[in-house]
Amino acid sequence: MKNFILVLFAVLCLLAVSCVFVVFEGQRGIVFQFSKIKRDGDSGEMRVYQPGLQFKIPLIESVKKIDARIQTLDEAPDRFVTAEKKDLMVDSFVKWKIVDFSTYYLRTSGSIDNARALLKQKVNNGLRTEFGTRTIKEIVSGDRSAIMAKALESAASSREDLGIEVIDVRIKAINLPSEVSNSIYDRMRA
Repeated sequence: MKNFILVLFAVLCLLAVSCVFVVFEGQRGIVFQFSKIKRDGDSGEMRVYQPGLQFKIPLIESVKKIDARIQTLDEAPDRFVTAEKKDLMVDSFVKWKIVDFSTYYLRTSGSIDNARALLKQKVNNGLRTEFGTRTIKEIVSGDRSAIMAKALESAASSREDLGIEVIDVRIKAINLPSEVSNSIYDRMRA
C-alpha cells in the first residue's frame, strides 16, 4: 500500500511539473497543441505567452520559446558595385528585434538563422541600391550617414514581411577588394 501511494505521489508530482512552464524575461512562448500552433478561440490569432509562469496541458501541448531581445546581424563583408562600376568590400551590421511574434514564426519557422538570412538579403538589397547610385568619392567623402539612413528606410518593410523591426543599420568599413588592394601596393612598391 505504501509503495502504491509513493508511486501515485511521484506520478502526480511529475504531472504537476509538466503542467507548468516559465517564459523568462527577454523571451516569448508559443504553445503547440499536437504540433499545431495554439490559437485564441475568439480571434483565431496565435497565442503568444509573455514572460512569467504559464500553464499547459501535459503531453498534449509543447512550448517553443523565442528570443525577444535586440539581435545583431554581423556577417562577413559583402561586395558592392558603385555607379562607376568599381567593386567595394563593405562591412556592415544590423540591430533588429522581433515585434510581431506570430508573423515572425510563420515566415521563419521560428529559426533565427532563417530570419538572419532573410533580413540580410533585404538590407543588402537596400545597400546595393544606394551604393549603385554613388561614386567612390561620394561614398568615402561623407555620404555614409545618408546611405545608412536609406538602407534603414528600405529595411523598414521587414516589419510587415517578417515581423522584425530593424533598429539600426551601420557601415563599419569600406575597402577595396583584396586583389585590387594588392595590385595597388605592388605598384607602389615598384
